[in-house]
Amino acid sequence: MQVVLPITSIISQARQGVLRRRVDEVARLVGLTDKEMARILNMSIRGLHGKATATRLSLDASERLLLLERLIQRGLAVFDGRADILSRWLRTPLVELAYRPETDLSLELTAPNSLRDMGSFTQPIEQATQPANKEMPSTLSNEAVVAQSPLAMLDTVSGFSLAEDVLGRIEWGLIG
Repeated sequence: MQVVLPITSIISQARQGVLRRRVDEVARLVGLTDKEMARILNMSIRGLHGKATATRLSLDASERLLLLERLIQRGLAVFDGRADILSRWLRTPLVELAYRPETDLSLELTAPNSLRDMGSFTQPIEQATQPANKEMPSTLSNEAVVAQSPLAMLDTVSGFSLAEDVLGRIEWGLIG
C-alpha cells in the first residue's frame, strides 16, 4: 500500500516545480490521455508537448499534478491496487457529483457589503440567505440533474477535493 502525500509535501514540491517527465509517469498509472492531462493541468496539449522532460512545470501545473497523483494513490488503495477499476471510476458519471445547471448558475445569495454590515458576535445582524422572490424546489427532477465524472471535475482544485471525498465514502462503504 502506497503512502498518500500529505498536503504540506504537495505545497513544498509544487513550489519547487515538478519535472515534466512526471506527467507521463502519472498518466500511465491509470491510462490518462495527453488531452485529459492537459485539461487537468490547465495547459494546452501543444504547451504540454512543447516542454522538455527535464523542465519544471509552473506552480499551478505542479500542484495539480501532485493532487492528481495523490488522488490516484488514494484510489488505488480504495480499489485494491486495480488501476483498471480506478480508470473506469474516474470516467464514470456519478450522482454524488451531480449538479443542476439552471439553479447553480442563477442562484444568487444576498451577501453583506462588508464585515461591518454583518454586525458583531454579540449583536449580529440577520441576513437573508436567499432573495425573497426565488423559490427553491424541494425535490430534484431527474431531467435537471447533470451527473459528472470525477475526471470532469479535475479541472479545478475544488474538484480534486470532491473526488477524494467520494473515494473516502467508497472506502468507508457509504453509498449515496
